Amino acid sequence: MRFLINLRSIVCIFVFLILTASCKKEDDNTIIVQGNITDANMHTAVPYAEVTFWASRIQSGTFNPNYFALATVTTDANGNYSLQITKDKDAGFRITVEKAKYFGQTTDISVDNLASGTHTLNYSIYPEAYFKLIVKNVSSIDNTDFISYWFNNTQPSGTNCCNNQPINFTGEYYDNTLLCRTFGGQNMHVKWIVRKAGATTPYESTVYCPAFDTTTYSLNY
Repeated sequence: MRFLINLRSIVCIFVFLILTASCKKEDDNTIIVQGNITDANMHTAVPYAEVTFWASRIQSGTFNPNYFALATVTTDANGNYSLQITKDKDAGFRITVEKAKYFGQTTDISVDNLASGTHTLNYSIYPEAYFKLIVKNVSSIDNTDFISYWFNNTQPSGTNCCNNQPINFTGEYYDNTLLCRTFGGQNMHVKWIVRKAGATTPYESTVYCPAFDTTTYSLNY
């Protein structure tokens, strides 16, 4: 009887050690990422944004440079998120933040900088706006009239976005409309140079662009 009791005790201890080791191994490979997503210009929480954790991995001894999603979560009403992934033969990590009417953000993270455990990573994303610029020569003199205009502040990159490249035109008649995406909730700085009858004059103007709206500015020269 004593032998059976001791045998049962040994079995229980053995099972306990196996379960403990298994849990410890799982904890050693677990990464928890949590944080808050805010509006970069309005400094408010961004609810219901999509946060995705990506990884590139070594598969069958070969490095695969493509990133694939390991976990995707949506921020709560206060912009908070939390996700959990299990480490493997990872070569690189990436976190993306996306929401409609915002410019998405992509952040690459070295595997050396994201060890097992809990990490707090906060991100800010910029709201979108549209800027409509109408440029027209309203007091033409002759076909040597010249204008050069451009946006002088930092612009986003992407499809249909405003940029800092100057637009030049020489001629008596000019009427052009430019519509492009820019950062909402901040100022747009417009600069232009006009040359007529041999005289060159520089101009500039600052226009506020509300987020999620279209702002129109008429540049008559």
